[in-house]
Amino acid sequence: MSQEFQSPPRIITGEGSASAVGAQAQALGATRVIVVTDKVLREKTDCVTNAVACLKASGLAVEVFDDVEPDPSVGTALRGAEFARACKPNLVVGLGGGSALDIAKATAAILANETPLTQMWGVGNVPAPGLPMILLPTTAGTGSEVTPNCILTDVKPGGGHMKKGIVSPHILARVAIVDPLLTATAPPLTTASAGMDALTHAIETYVSRSAQPLTMPLALEAIGLIGKYLRRAVANGGDLEARRQMANASMMAGLAFANGFLGGVHAIAMAMGGQFGVAHGVANSLILPYVMEFNEMAATEKFAAIAEALGEPIEGLSERDAARCATEAVHQLVIDVGLPHVLADVKISEDSIPALAEESFGNQRLLKNNPRTATLQDLRRILEAASGLRKERR
Repeated sequence: MSQEFQSPPRIITGEGSASAVGAQAQALGATRVIVVTDKVLREKTDCVTNAVACLKASGLAVEVFDDVEPDPSVGTALRGAEFARACKPNLVVGLGGGSALDIAKATAAILANETPLTQMWGVGNVPAPGLPMILLPTTAGTGSEVTPNCILTDVKPGGGHMKKGIVSPHILARVAIVDPLLTATAPPLTTASAGMDALTHAIETYVSRSAQPLTMPLALEAIGLIGKYLRRAVANGGDLEARRQMANASMMAGLAFANGFLGGVHAIAMAMGGQFGVAHGVANSLILPYVMEFNEMAATEKFAAIAEALGEPIEGLSERDAARCATEAVHQLVIDVGLPHVLADVKISEDSIPALAEESFGNQRLLKNNPRTATLQDLRRILEAASGLRKERR
């Protein structure tokens, strides 16, 4: 079976690297730029002001679309594209967390294609390359700056919600700029949920059935960095070393999962987000240890390696006991960084489990990568474990 590794042509990292956005835009031949971001960043930080100043200093005309909300909707993507179309940009700059970067990708795709957004869902359904993009993350979590993925919430007329994905090399950034200084203003809860999102990407990719020779070392290195530095970043947002290492870990996890792919955690988390509006990082964080527990028997050696990367004392333990240490370490990390740990914490009742399992099971695009085959009943059991109804031990 052949495998392919794809990434942005250029990745720039390090403190102060965000100041390169103007020169990079100029190198891409841009003349008119649309910056996609959110109001909090624009009004509460200097990130947007600085980026716009760098772009204008390079002689570019700049407009800003700042109407991106968390877990953005299809409607926001369409509004963003309409706003951008009026500006006639030849470059899109995404600046923000995963939500802003997703809207930047959708904008780039819509402006360069006549195909409606509704026909781009799934894998490989963006007909032509989107407008060139430069992506700058302000959280250390999604890794979206280096992935060909865009996740949007489809709001139904009756009030229902469903998260849908667009996956295509045509929405890869031309340049990713990972500046840890951009993450320094993220509050503790955002830092925690973003960091656990990155850890989920790394762990799911490492144990994925589609893991590659390049994705596994990237994922394992990201796991080790997050295990060492996430608590520090949450406890002290001014800890620059922690911010630097978390930014690097998020980027590496993004490169890993863009090529090695995700599994059961994301299948459930996307359903939680769609049905109950649970923020993506929070949903991943909550369900991750329960899916790990389910998967242990299918990838015992890999879970033992995860435990070691997380700094667990596994010397002298059997491989199976070492694998269990990985799950227990992640349970403890979720608690330590102050995130929800059971379904009741995010107002999901036991009565909701069957419908939640049903929607999760429908996401076979993700479940096919899970190391252990998961039936509908298995997903119900995982959710019951997350609700406290059962202890998932074999």
